[in-house]
Amino acid sequence: MIIIDYSSGKEYSQTTLPNIFTDEPPMFIFCKPNDMLTLHTTLNLDESTVLDCIDIDESVRFTAFDNYDFASLVHIELENDATTFNEINLYISRRYLILVMPEHNSQRLLALEEKALASARNYLSDKYSGSDFAEHFNQMVFLFFNVLISHFSDTLEILEDRMQELSDEITCNVKNEHLNTINKLRETAYFIKKVLRAFSYTGLQILCNENNFITKKKLFLFRNLDTRFRKLYDFSESVYGLSSELLNTYDSKITQRTNDVINKLTFVTLFFGPLTVITGIYGMNFHVMPELSWPLGYPFALILMAIISLMIYIVMKKKKWL
Repeated sequence: MIIIDYSSGKEYSQTTLPNIFTDEPPMFIFCKPNDMLTLHTTLNLDESTVLDCIDIDESVRFTAFDNYDFASLVHIELENDATTFNEINLYISRRYLILVMPEHNSQRLLALEEKALASARNYLSDKYSGSDFAEHFNQMVFLFFNVLISHFSDTLEILEDRMQELSDEITCNVKNEHLNTINKLRETAYFIKKVLRAFSYTGLQILCNENNFITKKKLFLFRNLDTRFRKLYDFSESVYGLSSELLNTYDSKITQRTNDVINKLTFVTLFFGPLTVITGIYGMNFHVMPELSWPLGYPFALILMAIISLMIYIVMKKKKWL
């Protein structure tokens, strides 16, 4: 847990709260989910929000309490058709700003953590007056949402490109294993769409500004976020629609491949059907069959079969069935 105390100008890195914390100075707190057990009682945080931080459920919600706002957010990454979900939680108050990050191996989230800490440390080193803390917290909250939007946009673009590549693969050579890949991509696209729908509602709740934590100077930033959330949700709907088209393309190519096999079997039947009739006739072994004692009977039967096969081939070529 890292605590940056703006009032004393100090930074703490520890698992317990500093004694000065009881004086309620403005602070930025960076912590992990288990650290919330320490903060829970001291900050008088709602138990449901603490459980949200500890029990990762990958849900999005924004709730305004009496003295703080709580936001539970989801970060999504897609790499090599593998999707990684991470939950990020924020507590926004005039006394503190708490960023709760999960255990992860994401380079993008590491960059987000570094940005947040750098922003807090820069603010601390510049020694701004206490009246600017609200705007500083607004700027940091905007930073979190802005980075998440950027990452969502990148993930959707990667998903869109992967679907287009898969569509080209299916068009060239459809395989049975393509179905599993399509279903995974569809599942990811649906989850992103569901998350962004929740984000769009969150944007409206933030703009309501029930606890007046957003200053007038920074309100335009969050209006911009709300618009971008809505645009991003439209993008996610488009990508999910593309996944449905991809499934239709797969079904179409599988049907086409099945029809091709049936057509080939039909052509084989057309070729060998008449020949089977001829061999069936001369295999009946009736006593009176003149061709059986004819010296040229065998060559005649072979030539007849060849002529019939050639005629069938010519007819198929003219009909463009071959």
